[in-house]
Amino acid sequence: MSEELLLIKSLPLLLQGAFSTIQIAIVSILIGLCCGIILGILNCHKMRNPTSSCLINGFVWIVRGTPLFVQVLIVYYALPEVIGLSLSPFVAGVTALGINSTAYISEIVRGGINAIPEGQWEAAHVIGLKSWQTLKGIILPQMLRITLPSLTNELTALIKETSILMVIGVAELTKVSKDIVTRELDPMTIYLTAACLYLVMTSSVSILAQFIQKRGQA
Repeated sequence: MSEELLLIKSLPLLLQGAFSTIQIAIVSILIGLCCGIILGILNCHKMRNPTSSCLINGFVWIVRGTPLFVQVLIVYYALPEVIGLSLSPFVAGVTALGINSTAYISEIVRGGINAIPEGQWEAAHVIGLKSWQTLKGIILPQMLRITLPSLTNELTALIKETSILMVIGVAELTKVSKDIVTRELDPMTIYLTAACLYLVMTSSVSILAQFIQKRGQA
């Protein structure tokens, strides 16, 4: 089969795999954002207490110090034995990626909050705002603007890291590509196409983030 015919035949499957990759990345980044923002707030200099700080720093140390590949295997094979429930490859995959993303985003958020001048906290306190009101109305909007480039990098990394989930059978882009290559025996065409699709996805995230950042500065 010619490369052109193979590409035409395989493209729908590759696009389906790319769509699965996007789904996994979005769910994982949402988990990471929800949990990471909470942990980052609890670990920032204005909200920190020794117990929570120790637990959060320990969690971040473990996650950042171990391979994501191993984390995926632990969640898929070991966690079900602990909780007594079987996890589908998709659920295990997004859980592992979400936990990993939580650790990195918590540090991004903590750094973003700590970068905001101390005077803004003090001014909010003077006018009678409570800590949660200060966070919601003053600190978090600024933190999001400060951390947008880093959060964009995290989402870009997640898109690429979804390829690790092929080891537990998740039908994302890399797994679909490998299956096609196994059948058609043309790795050059398929893997180059997959690489181009990854480039399109990651570049789209970067362009969207730049657009949002410019709108926010306008």
